[in-house]
Amino acid sequence: MKKFYTIPFVAVALLVTACNTENDIDETVGTQEKTERAGIDDSPAQPNVSFFPTPDSSTELAKLDHSTALYRCVSKASEDLGAQLNDGMATEEEIKFLTTEVETILTKAKATTETQKLNAIYNWVRTNIKYSYDVTQHSAYYTYTGKKAICQGYSNLLNVMCHIAGISCFNGNGYATSSWLGHAWNYAKADGKWYVVDATHSRKHLLNSLSSYKNYYFPMQIDVTLFEDDNFKYTWYDGNLAITEVKQGNAQLTIPYSVNSLRISSFNPLTAIPSNVETIYLGDNIVHLGNTNDYGAYKQGASVEAIHIVESNPTFCSENGIVYRRNGDEVQLTIVPAAMRWVELSSKLTKLEKNAICGHNAVETLVIPASVKTIESWAVENAPNLLLIYVPEECTYLGYDDNFNTVTSSEPTTNTFVGINPNCQIIKGSVPSSIKPVTL
Repeated sequence: MKKFYTIPFVAVALLVTACNTENDIDETVGTQEKTERAGIDDSPAQPNVSFFPTPDSSTELAKLDHSTALYRCVSKASEDLGAQLNDGMATEEEIKFLTTEVETILTKAKATTETQKLNAIYNWVRTNIKYSYDVTQHSAYYTYTGKKAICQGYSNLLNVMCHIAGISCFNGNGYATSSWLGHAWNYAKADGKWYVVDATHSRKHLLNSLSSYKNYYFPMQIDVTLFEDDNFKYTWYDGNLAITEVKQGNAQLTIPYSVNSLRISSFNPLTAIPSNVETIYLGDNIVHLGNTNDYGAYKQGASVEAIHIVESNPTFCSENGIVYRRNGDEVQLTIVPAAMRWVELSSKLTKLEKNAICGHNAVETLVIPASVKTIESWAVENAPNLLLIYVPEECTYLGYDDNFNTVTSSEPTTNTFVGINPNCQIIKGSVPSSIKPVTL
């Protein structure tokens, strides 16, 4: 059962000296081992500025159009970029079948050089596959046998055929600016030269001939790793040069400022961050962390307790190890690290939106500052270990009546905090985080 308390500040001050050991926690909190520490200030230490990355004179890709920025990246990538076919593009039997077909195509075209082979494959795909919205599968094999596809099927088929022919190739996804609809195309290297190849729209350009295509393609991501070192993997993802994998790191992990003299602008890991990483440090270069409800630093950082961002970052800021997006003089809650147990929100926050904290298994104490004037329904959802919530003295809570009409309340509704510990205490009033709550 949830318990609601109002604790006057004076009374709290008198109780400070009486609450200085872990064993003083009130019985109503619970006696299980995981609840005995509830209310103890476990907020992260202030950032150690020595861990922030050092700015450098790297090329700021964010100031370039997307095609030019990706061209700069591909130009500095290793020679074997795109040399291997990605897992899952085709089965062994499918590749065996398509190999016979590719050999037939190349023989008919009398193609012997890589450039001739690329041209033969490109011409075959663009003239033999019919565009159709009716298809439900986009694999290379299905596209070849069905002879119809949307752009992704064209791209996948050309990719697999190029690899069979010994040509480096990878997929690009983004937008065709003529319509701003989602689009897929390829990047292929023949005889040492990279090309932009779009079999769907019968377009083929040298990658370095930017003026011929940069205003047509808006690449958002590619399906290969551009760079790799001992600690990270980097690629073009969500329109940024991004770190998409942390291979190894220390407890205090510094995200680098650049790679190969190109500035990194996104930290969005797609695989699990090593479990020994506890704190992450980001510089002013990081302006992208993923998309709403899918932030890689949260989703993949099960052991991360704090994320610190240098004050000069133009897009994000951090306080108490929590990440916010800048919004004028206010902030928008962005990432509460997955292993953070004491969550104390910023006094620049004015609203706690739906799912502000969602699916968070570590949080035990939530401190909502007096600056928050509105708390939406389902502001907290599925935080099973949440035992203490401090709410403002004066705040409007949004809820719903039986007809799902929006209603307001001066007290938390049944839908404000959902899926929390049944013994959770909701305490009304500002309580210093260094003391433990008590029942008056």
